[in-house]
Amino acid sequence: MKQQRIEVLLELISCNQPLFYWRYDEQGNLLYSDCPAEKMLDVVLRRTGGLRCIYEMGHNAPLLIGADSSLLWIADRENLEGKGLFQIHVLGPFFSHEHGVAGIEEMTRQVVAQASPQWANAFLEVARALPTLSLPFYSQYAVMLHYLLSGEKIPTSSLDYQIEMQPVPADFSNLKKHTPPKDRLQTYRAERALLNAVREGDMDCADTMEIASSVAKVREYTDNQLRNVQIACTTFATLCTRAAIEGGLSTTKSYCLGDAYIKSFFLAKTASEVSAIKNQMYKDFVTRVHNCRNNPQYSKMVQGSRDYIELHLAEPISIETLATRLGYSKYYLSTRFKKEIGCSVNDYIKFVRIERAKRLLSTTEKNISEIAENTGFASRNFFASTFKQCVGKTPAQYRKETLNT
Repeated sequence: MKQQRIEVLLELISCNQPLFYWRYDEQGNLLYSDCPAEKMLDVVLRRTGGLRCIYEMGHNAPLLIGADSSLLWIADRENLEGKGLFQIHVLGPFFSHEHGVAGIEEMTRQVVAQASPQWANAFLEVARALPTLSLPFYSQYAVMLHYLLSGEKIPTSSLDYQIEMQPVPADFSNLKKHTPPKDRLQTYRAERALLNAVREGDMDCADTMEIASSVAKVREYTDNQLRNVQIACTTFATLCTRAAIEGGLSTTKSYCLGDAYIKSFFLAKTASEVSAIKNQMYKDFVTRVHNCRNNPQYSKMVQGSRDYIELHLAEPISIETLATRLGYSKYYLSTRFKKEIGCSVNDYIKFVRIERAKRLLSTTEKNISEIAENTGFASRNFFASTFKQCVGKTPAQYRKETLNT
């Protein structure tokens, strides 16, 4: 029954651009493929590490894997009856953005760098015939495949991505678990801080960007530095798209924005130009989510109060401060704020401070005293007691649990 549904899905996909379908068993053996260049593309999937990534990932969601940021496969796992039995279903490969002939040739050299000239030329011919799919299309195909295999409906923001892949031996039985470098935790925290700022529409994100820039490193996917930066920024754009959707920006707007910036990355001529576009993209996502989260039913006065609170969270803030800054009486501001927001100004300030503290605990290595100071609490003890009252856990417990998820 599932296989029949998959065939229907493939028919629907072919109305746009057809995708090849692959099925592997739990040992990594290819069970089925409708690809005419089956042997060649199976080798590419294995040699670039794609198949390895599928089997190493804990599969609660579909996985997008790539030889680089532009040549992608969709993969998902189907658990079968019997202990340890499962199959992996794969759609692809396809390009995530338009390539000229030169772009395809460069990508081919990277993917099959150690292959013979004859083999590389044959792969180039196959690559030229592969379809190009935009982010909204392949994301929808991934969640549709997941639903057919598991019966679970998930948003496109749940997709997992694995672009960085290492060469593996042809003998699949010799695969070993990849151990990430020690500095990955810092990079992970920096990335998490950036994405949380997008998710929350945090306009006060300059410090977050500076911290992230100091620890994030561009991986050496290829010998071409421009290409490395383009790949890294494309991955970041995809993550920002997901974070923006989670923050409330519409799926259509998020995908269109991400696609537009990805195209800009590959039109840029220098690595510094790509980085500048990336910074512009990040601020654009943050601003759009911020504007989206600012409910239009709020008056200018109340929205001005919310903006001031978010931008001056580390400072002492009172209803008197807000009233003076915005030019209203304390009573009028307090009454309108509670009517529109549903809580008092002081309760809202406490809520925003706790949310900011949660983000700092999960994305930075700052100690509890520093976080208390950064979020406007008078002392570490007052911060700890307020945090436990609101969250039900101490700051240390919360940090430990979030880092283990």
